[in-house]
Amino acid sequence: MITASKREPFFYLKNINPGCNILFDVCYCQVLLQWSKHTFGCHGAIQGMILILWSEIITMKMFRLMAAVLLAGCNLLSVAQAAERIPGTSVSIEPPAGFSLSKQFTGYMNETAGASIMVNEMPAPLEEIKHAFIPDLMKTEGVRLLGTEEATSHEGKVWLYKIGQTANNQQFNKWILLQGDSKRSLMLVGTYPAAEEAKLGDAIKRSLISMDLAKEEEGKLNLDALGYSVQESDNLKIIRRVNNMLILSLSGDAAPAAAGVQPMMVIASSYSKVAIGDLVAFSEKHMMNTASLIEIAVQKESIKSVDINGHHGVELLANAENAKNHEPMKVYQLIVESDGTYYVIKGLVKAEQSEQYLPEFRKIAESLKITG
Repeated sequence: MITASKREPFFYLKNINPGCNILFDVCYCQVLLQWSKHTFGCHGAIQGMILILWSEIITMKMFRLMAAVLLAGCNLLSVAQAAERIPGTSVSIEPPAGFSLSKQFTGYMNETAGASIMVNEMPAPLEEIKHAFIPDLMKTEGVRLLGTEEATSHEGKVWLYKIGQTANNQQFNKWILLQGDSKRSLMLVGTYPAAEEAKLGDAIKRSLISMDLAKEEEGKLNLDALGYSVQESDNLKIIRRVNNMLILSLSGDAAPAAAGVQPMMVIASSYSKVAIGDLVAFSEKHMMNTASLIEIAVQKESIKSVDINGHHGVELLANAENAKNHEPMKVYQLIVESDGTYYVIKGLVKAEQSEQYLPEFRKIAESLKITG
């Protein structure tokens, strides 16, 4: 039986994959924490699962400054492309030249330049995000606020924050755009190497400001271009999509009747291809690094290799405690690998309800179909 030891800082989980350090995009983690707090109250364990599943936003590939973009006179990034709708969202932007739609998250990538633009739509009030997000973000090691601006987009007033971040001895800059109202928030994040400020900074900023919303699509559950699909169970329904992550929980009349922590599943795919190696060891480490759970103990006898619709996976169970109230919890996890991309499915339930919900967790996990 493996038990949890010292926790790594949430924004930098070491050796989840041997030989590969995985860096969190701190900006997204902070906003996701605010979103999960707003949606699920003080559900620390779910926040921890969200943090783990979003640990692929920036990868080692993005740290490489490619020689091609360092060539003098390179002007490929200076002209914007025509606006187009980002699949899975209600947002359209005019991406800078050289950026193409990502197949692994809602937004754009320029792999050559190590730059990205990511889109998140959240059911949380804009003021809550603004007043909690930036102060919390500034408390994070390696992050500094470089400036703030207000601008006008097709959708009216927007707020812009320029952030500097140090990661793996590399300097990155980010433009963060926030827009919304009393019910929902939109966050766009453009990330690029600080060394490319002259070529990318203004181009990414202009791209963010160009954003336009399809009003008829706001608030709808849009599963376009997700890259995978799952079947809901009798009790657990898809209640939210955040980028490439799905949240399943009790819905409708069932939710208010549940006392305390509600059974929930979080499903997400990695943002880049990863050389996993030993999938069993990878899976155990992934479970052990689930933040906001303590006394995590993987049940060794539960570890098994499975075939999920033609793809290799590893399933396991763990006992744990909610770090906030020490309530006993049961955690189900399935990690499936396909062509260098991995898919994580985690189910969390109070230990006393595990006999009822573990079969539903497993049924949903076994329904995973990789479509991207």
